[in-house]
Parts: sequence; C-alpha cells; structure tokens
Amino acid sequence: MEHEEIAFSVDVTTADRGHVVVTPSGELDMATQGELRRALEAASAGSHVTLDLARLRFLDTSGLRLILETAEASRRDGFGFSVLPGGPPVQRLFEVSGVADLVPFRERT
Repeated sequence: MEHEEIAFSVDVTTADRGHVVVTPSGELDMATQGELRRALEAASAGSHVTLDLARLRFLDTSGLRLILETAEASRRDGFGFSVLPGGPPVQRLFEVSGVADLVPFRERT
C-alpha cells in the first residue's frame, strides 16, 4: 500500500471586529510550519487570532513550538490568541509533552 501524500494548506478567515480564524489542514511539521507562521504573523495584526486545529492530521514538535511561540507573542504583544483543539493524535502531543496548560485552548461552540 502506498503512502498517501497529504497536501498542507492554511485557510485564513476574517470575522467581525478584527477577529481572524487561521485553520491549517494536513500535516504540520518542519517542512510546513513556515507557511503557518507567516499566516499567524499576518493575522496577529487583528484584535484576536483563533487557531483551529480541527483539520490537522499530524503535528510534530516544530508545529508545537510555533503554537507555543504564538501564545507567548500574544501575551507579550497584546493581541488575543486562542486555540480550538484538534483530533486525538494532535492533542496527544500537547499532553505527552506537558505543555497543554501553556496553550490557551477553548471549547468549540
């Protein structure tokens, strides 16, 4: 059986009052984290950024580090930042690495 290549993409949606939702899809790893970094940096000019991890199939430590860096930048630079959880394989990395409490997760509504 062949390994199916999963294309990575990032959707950025602007909601009301400067709220921006950034939704990566596919596999977030060392090769793709730069694309998400650029999207998050551009989105941080708004009043609040929500990172929605629902469409990620895979997250490695470089993606985890990017999310932690963005959370720290939001505290330092004063923009709102929240993260909507991903599926079990994605959330497991936050749990086993012991950093889930450092990420501003919020429930889906």
